[in-house]
Amino acid sequence: MIANLPDLLTVANPDAYFFPGQLYTDPALLPLEQERIFRRTWLYAGDAAQLAPGQVWVKEVAGLSLLIVRDRDHQLRAFHNVCPHRASPLCTQSGVQSLKHIICPYHAWVYGLDGKLIGAPSHDRFPDTFDTPDFPLVPVAIALWDNFIFVCLSDPPCELTDFLGDIPTVLQGYRQPTTELVIQKHYIVACNWKNYHDNTLCDYHVAIAHRQTLNKVQGPIRHYEHSFGDYVNCLYTPTTPGWRADNVVLEHLSDRNRYGFLTFGMFPNLHLLAFPNGVLAWIQIEPNGVESCRVNLEVFAIPGFSTPTETLLKDFEDFMQEDMDLTEGVQKGYASGVYQSGMANHLEDRIIHQQKLIRQHLLNA
Repeated sequence: MIANLPDLLTVANPDAYFFPGQLYTDPALLPLEQERIFRRTWLYAGDAAQLAPGQVWVKEVAGLSLLIVRDRDHQLRAFHNVCPHRASPLCTQSGVQSLKHIICPYHAWVYGLDGKLIGAPSHDRFPDTFDTPDFPLVPVAIALWDNFIFVCLSDPPCELTDFLGDIPTVLQGYRQPTTELVIQKHYIVACNWKNYHDNTLCDYHVAIAHRQTLNKVQGPIRHYEHSFGDYVNCLYTPTTPGWRADNVVLEHLSDRNRYGFLTFGMFPNLHLLAFPNGVLAWIQIEPNGVESCRVNLEVFAIPGFSTPTETLLKDFEDFMQEDMDLTEGVQKGYASGVYQSGMANHLEDRIIHQQKLIRQHLLNA
């Protein structure tokens, strides 16, 4: 742990100044971030539509391996991928697989998809106190919004619906029965995860750094509107006349949403972009080391209605490449030791909102 962390996190005016550079470069901070941030809040885990009854999704969340399970009765559950007997991983192959039971490869303890221990070899050689109901898989809190999966690795700070703030209300009707996952990509970026997240929350640079990409959707900054919840912030911008001319929109949306682009920043590492043509995109940033992060992109669209997939892929990769170049440059600036703590423009208020939450969690032991 950083010895002077409270001092680094305490600034005279947290409403106006950013974190100092050391908070983006000190490797001692990463274990604390995993413990106090990532393992104490709701985290996006994927699309439930990708998981059929009788399937198990093995994936890593906040550095821990999880089993997300849909049983034969369509019940969705999540467990730690750790056998209660001797701590062996239960499933060593990542991704989605069809299983009737979960069988530990170490000693062949057998679990149902409900997490209950069904049996263990040489059962009669355990002490008389051994009882299978005493050894279920360790559960993980799981909840759904619009068929998107969220998990929490400790006691949830609140109900998922409260955590999401007004997202369920504002985005009602964006996801349709025909909505599909059309793009799924991963990028390794040479910057701290907070650096990339700050950048995605930065509404000051769009008209400058994304002039030929994202700015063509969002238009002039004079139309930008911010809103803030406990764990979520939002930028609303009217779509440009050029974008409207090239796209059809969901007619059942409100007037405001039919003519607007919404981008939500969600604590601690998530962004949700919503376009009125039914395109929804998740951008998730995961620590991959103190000066490296993994950026996961998932884009959902309505085939035959939304922007064609090949166009979406080019559009997202173009503006994300611009962001990757920017954040890798900023990371070098943090590492130089020259940067102290810059002053925020009001177009960067969403970064300040995120950094307040990070500060609160890191100081809360």
